[in-house]
Order: sequence, then structure tokens, then C-alpha cells
Amino acid sequence: HLSASFPFSNLMDQDPHNRLENVSPPSAQAGAVRNDAEGFRSVPKASEPFRNVRNDSESFRSVPKGSERKENHTLTVREAARLFEAAGVARTERSIINWCQPNRQGIARLDSYFDPNERKYYLTPQSVETVIQEEIQKARKPPEPPASEPFGKVRNDAEKSQEPAVAADQVKELERENLDLKIANRGKDFLIEQLQKERGGFFEQLLTANRKMGELESRLLQLEKPRQNVQWEGENR
Repeated sequence: HLSASFPFSNLMDQDPHNRLENVSPPSAQAGAVRNDAEGFRSVPKASEPFRNVRNDSESFRSVPKGSERKENHTLTVREAARLFEAAGVARTERSIINWCQPNRQGIARLDSYFDPNERKYYLTPQSVETVIQEEIQKARKPPEPPASEPFGKVRNDAEKSQEPAVAADQVKELERENLDLKIANRGKDFLIEQLQKERGGFFEQLLTANRKMGELESRLLQLEKPRQNVQWEGENR
């Protein structure tokens, strides 16, 4: 019989609705499947951590621009050199001009303004006074011997390379100042020699004029004596 060969056919015939209710449609089972894209919704973007990155140019905003002139840009380089000399720390005009120019970090030691029309720098008295005090402190402070490094501290190779570079820059600056001083001394010696020559020539001219004055006075006396004799003879007659 067909019913004996297929025992499950009776159950299905008895409750056909149950078969349809228990069997979930393919769309329902697929609806529970997790979408692979959902796992990526909470993944942060790679660019998010970089939103708060500091701009490298922000640290240079406080550096004064060389093209901006202020009311206190009043001192010339020559006047600043005289102030350094009066304070006992004489510096050449070339050294002062070098301090007006920005260094490797883009910062100038002196607050200055370069006038393109006059082609010279104007400095602020405040910055000049600050640098003068720094130079005075450098001159007063004796050179300190290098302290022994603590045991176990390994020096960075970058620090070793920076020290010779700084020392080389200082040596070059000192050599320039020495050369400028030599040139200035030669100029002073030349001016002193010229003044001495002019002074010697002036004294010679003065002595020559005095001699001529003496000769003229003696001649005048000789001319006046005959007149006095004639008057004396006329009175005696």
C-alpha cells in the first residue's frame, strides 16, 4: 500500500496547515542573516585621529614679521652699535645686522624693520637693551667646565652633531667680529695719521705767519724811526 510505504504522508495529509506554519519562508531565514557591512559601521575613519593635529605654522605666529614697522622702530644700526660700545660690550655693525636677520629657526635676535627705500634697518630700543644685557651676562659669566655625565646615560647622536655645528657658528661669528675690528682699527689709524699731518701743516703755517708778522713789525718800526728823527730835529730848530 502507498500509506505503508510512506508513513509521513499521513501526517502531512492530516495537518496540511501545520506544515505550512512550521516551515519558515526562505525570506524570513535570510532576514536574520547579519549583513557584513554592519560590522564596518562603527569602525572609525582613518582621518579622525588627525583632526587635532597641531599645525606647524602655529608656533611661528608670534614671530614678528620683518615687513611690519612699528612706532618704536627708531634706532639705526650705527646708533645701536654706539649703545653697545657705551655699555662696554662693543659690537660691530655687521654683527648687529646679522642679529636683525632670522636664524635657522626663523627668529631674529633683534626686533627690526628693513626699509627698502632707505635700504637700512631700524631697531627697537627695547630689543637692543635686552641683547645688551645678554651680552653683559655672557661677558661676566666664566666658562663652565663640562660636567661629567651620569653613569648609564647614553647621549643622543643628534646632540653630538648639534654641538660642533653651534661651536662652528660661534667661531665664524667671532672671526667676523675680529676682522671688522681690525678694519675699524686700520681706519682709525689712517684718520689719526691724516689729522696729525694736517695738524703739523697747520702749525707750520702758523709759525710762518708769525715770522712774517715779526718781519712786518720790524719793517714798520724802521719806517717810523726816520719820521721820529725828522720831527725831533724840527723841534730843536
